[in-house]
Amino acid sequence: MNCPNCKSVLPDKLSNKINFCPVCGGKLFEDGKEYLVEITCTGQRNLAGGAIMLFVDDTSLYEIDPGEKICIIVRAGFHTFKFRHRIRNKTVQMIVSNNFSIRAYYNSLSGLIETVVNEVDDKQYSLTFVNAQIAKPVMVSSDGQKSFDIMLGEDDPEYEVSATSGFKEGILRLYAERLEFSCEKDFKKEIIQYKDVVAIKKKMGSLDIQCVGNVHKVYSIPKDIYNEALAYLNNRTADING
Repeated sequence: MNCPNCKSVLPDKLSNKINFCPVCGGKLFEDGKEYLVEITCTGQRNLAGGAIMLFVDDTSLYEIDPGEKICIIVRAGFHTFKFRHRIRNKTVQMIVSNNFSIRAYYNSLSGLIETVVNEVDDKQYSLTFVNAQIAKPVMVSSDGQKSFDIMLGEDDPEYEVSATSGFKEGILRLYAERLEFSCEKDFKKEIIQYKDVVAIKKKMGSLDIQCVGNVHKVYSIPKDIYNEALAYLNNRTADING
């Protein structure tokens, strides 16, 4: 990030509570002001993988289809814009002290997300933001990145235990909204979403998980973690399914 006054590069670990440049002493932004940011997803309309996801400050998620643009309002200050397409990510950290336009593009040759950031001055304002409609986020998180990680299936498991399922030996991982069973000899994962669970029963020291369609999955896990894992699964399925 650069100081908007002297253009000096600011320290990476500069606190977002500081509102002055350590080089020139100038104010970095005007407290309480709001600005418009236009984000455009350029490139092919039939982009494989669909829309580019935009996470603003780990609190709001927006989706932008190729060839389209959105406008959002942000308060003056430090902001993080994280772009994601499939497994590719690009993070832009900036001080918003003016109106901005950001162009995001998925480069299919390099496999990278490329961005171009420009300030929008007073002369360009009416052209850039004429008839602008403020986009609403697809999702809002109250606990930061955690909710988004769960949605994308990138959260850490609450429990990770050795387990057997039939003749397969592997690892059973219990997440906030799903469980996964993976076997070293089989690269495929068995994934059960808690919203699809009808009942969880004890079966000869195993977990008998009944899913929609009368599908049963049975996992044997160590005795020392059995009751705790069973209680966790019952609580999570009850919370999700009401």
